[in-house]
Formats: sequence, structure tokens, C-alpha cells
Amino acid sequence: MVGGGNSAVQESLFLTKFASQIDMLVRSDLKASEVLIKELEKHEKINIHKGVVTKEIIGQDNKVVKVVAEKDGQTVEFPTDGVFVFIGLKPNTQFLEGSNIELDERGLIKTDDDLQTNMSGVYVAGDVRSGATMQIASAVGEGATAALRIREYLENLERGQL
Repeated sequence: MVGGGNSAVQESLFLTKFASQIDMLVRSDLKASEVLIKELEKHEKINIHKGVVTKEIIGQDNKVVKVVAEKDGQTVEFPTDGVFVFIGLKPNTQFLEGSNIELDERGLIKTDDDLQTNMSGVYVAGDVRSGATMQIASAVGEGATAALRIREYLENLERGQL
């Protein structure tokens, strides 16, 4: 496991249902909420390794066998039966820089409850939306909701109600 933000911590906790042990490799410090960090630290199946930079995932006979990393300038190896890589979420919203569409501090797009941005007629759904759950099922539902809101917007625009 690689990562250290809220989502990586949540995924680590979820994986405890399936794994007997989880080694969480974190490049610096955990960047998750205090509540999640406390829950993570008390879980007996999870070992947190801070200051570890993953260098290579090694496979043998068509399966993963270890992760090679570096900590304090030294090579360290983590034998494993599986790897779940979660490096973080950097939203792909750079194309909006310089536009009037509002982004939050993480670069996610702000919307109202109808998924409309601060710019009339511009709607957002999925993982680039501030407040999104970052789950595919939610993104699909938001996409359907946004499509309905766009249709309403266009109908109102056509009737001259906007």
C-alpha cells in the first residue's frame, strides 16, 4: 500500500477485511483526518512505514513477491502476496486555471447542490467535484443527475427563463 491521505487510509482500513497484514508505505507523514489516523494506528493488521519511497514492485512466476523501497538512504524490502497502490488524488482540473470557475484548496471544482458551478450552465460530476465520494457508483449517479440538470437548464434557456 502506498499513500497517506484520507482515501489511502480508508482503503487500508477496508482491505483489513481481506488481508492478514497490511504494510502501508508512506513517503512523508499521514495526511488524513485525525479520526482516520487514530483508527488506522489502533488497527492490529496495519503497519505504517513513514518516510519510505517505493522504488520497485518485484514479480516472480506471474505474481508479486516483494516491494523494494528506500528509507533514510537505505534499501528496504517488503515481502508481499499483493500490492494495492494508492498514491493520491490530484484532480485533472489544470485546464480551468485562469477561468472563472471556482476551485477549492485541493483544486477540486466547487458546485452547488444541483452540481452547477459558480458559472451558469456549467455542471460537474465525479471525482473532480469538491465533496465527491470518489467512488465510481457515486460518480455515475452524479453524471445522471448533472445530465438532468443540464437538460432543465437548456429547456429554461430555450423558453427565455434564464
